[in-house]
Amino acid sequence: MLVILGLSLVLSAPDAATAGPCDLLDRATAGQLLGQAVAAGTPSGPEPDEDSGGTRRNCVYQAGKSLLVLTQVTFASAAAAREATTRELVGERLGEEDFTVKEESGLGDKAYWAYSEIAAQYIVVKGPNVLGLALGGTGQAPSSYQASLRAAAAKAAARL
Repeated sequence: MLVILGLSLVLSAPDAATAGPCDLLDRATAGQLLGQAVAAGTPSGPEPDEDSGGTRRNCVYQAGKSLLVLTQVTFASAAAAREATTRELVGERLGEEDFTVKEESGLGDKAYWAYSEIAAQYIVVKGPNVLGLALGGTGQAPSSYQASLRAAAAKAAARL
């Protein structure tokens, strides 16, 4: 009986392909980044991402004026994800005049740290997925939360 129950739980558990974007980051981590406990994230998508050609899904957490946005864009292949996520293209999408974009090592297949005076984002390419984890409205300089945002992006990317 326990074997059947265990097997049914495994078969019904969502995998990375069916998990929603809010399943990639737990509420405790979102609350830590936002500086206070948060309700469940608000998911949206899937929908076509016209800028990149992939399929986009989002999860938004809000605490006061601060927002944490997790974006997952899925492509047909890992090669398509890498091709759509170069430093130049990331800079263009964010608005290069406002954001600085730097390549980061040790996250996924390729990663970028993008920041302005008021917000920051990690962009992680892993297989056919591109994960964006953006934080803004905190009133703090992005350098003050870079390590925490990186750790959260690594945790979310590991669930892809």
